[in-house]
Amino acid sequence: MALGLGLAGTAVAQTTVKLGCVLPLSGGSAAVGNQTRAGVIAAVEQVNAAGGIKSLGGAKLQALFGDSQSKADVGVSETERLIQRENVAVLCGAFNSAVTFPATELAERNKTPWVAVGAVKDEITERNFKYVFRINNKATYDAREQLEAMALLAKETGKSVKRVALFYEGGDWGRSHVANVRKMAASYGLEIVLDEPAPPNQVDFTSQLLKIRAAKPDALILALYTPDQLLFTRQLAEQRLDLPFGVHSAGGGTEDPSFYATVAPKSVAYYFVQEDWQVDALEVNKDPLLHAADKRTRELLGYGMSAYVSQGLSAVYVIADALERGKSAERQALRDALSATDISAGPALFPGYQRIKFDEQGQNTFAHGVISENIDGKRRTVWPLANRAAGTKPVWPVPGWAQRANN
Repeated sequence: MALGLGLAGTAVAQTTVKLGCVLPLSGGSAAVGNQTRAGVIAAVEQVNAAGGIKSLGGAKLQALFGDSQSKADVGVSETERLIQRENVAVLCGAFNSAVTFPATELAERNKTPWVAVGAVKDEITERNFKYVFRINNKATYDAREQLEAMALLAKETGKSVKRVALFYEGGDWGRSHVANVRKMAASYGLEIVLDEPAPPNQVDFTSQLLKIRAAKPDALILALYTPDQLLFTRQLAEQRLDLPFGVHSAGGGTEDPSFYATVAPKSVAYYFVQEDWQVDALEVNKDPLLHAADKRTRELLGYGMSAYVSQGLSAVYVIADALERGKSAERQALRDALSATDISAGPALFPGYQRIKFDEQGQNTFAHGVISENIDGKRRTVWPLANRAAGTKPVWPVPGWAQRANN
């Protein structure tokens, strides 16, 4: 219970529920972290403007942020600060799997519920924890969707990928993603001809691009955060490396609007991206709350909705739903309400899900993404078919650099 002052100077009781969110607000993943922060802020403002948590007498949400600096040890210390000093009721974050994995362990020990945002490392929801919940895909789902999209496009055209190269950041996320690609590759008829982690703090990818060229893959699967993705994309375009069935990115930097604002559009033509939300959603979803969130995001960041903004929005709405049903901001009661979540409508589904329901490990088994292709300067959903807009025609295989206009 916090005390505020009324117009006449009289103390008036004002109940708030503290929501802590650990995000990379500085460091290598800062662009993504600040997008997630914008989504959290927009959703908190929307919930409060609609009357707050009605089952708690209109209690308002208060978002408190911790900056992980994209570092695991800092993320853990910020988690401890939010739990012990700020006494938050619930936590969310932390995008980077390498931060989320140890930070959620601390939250579990302190019996503080945590709604994972962005992090996909499989093991985050495979430790029999009771206080950790993940709305979005885990790495297994991301990898499967990339290979399913290749299979669908092959079925539609009769032209199949046979040889793939893997290039990925060497942390928890990248290694987790490619481990799943390795497990599934043979069942999709794929041969892995190169398997290469990116060295940390790389300033030149020339040697890695030479290795990719020498391996002669049909397609390249990437898992890189924004800084590395920027450098790699520029150098790939400079070297005019032809990949018959294109680049297939597992999100990361290629979901980041700041990436597209920086690179030349022709350098990302025909990129396939495993998206954590339907990138053309604003065209097909007319929900005023979504469009209001897009407007608020533009005010905060200078650009609109992204996968990371939508995930921040979703996390807050899932927490608000649990608070309403549980009728308590006490950590154990909130944890119990989160475990009973079953949402099939409303703003929590803005990332593109049809349902949010957690299994006994805390994973939303209804999570899924989409695969987009950058066609004529616009990212268009091409997989699954149910999400593909009428008139969208995938380009498969992709033209070589010499055949592209305006080279």
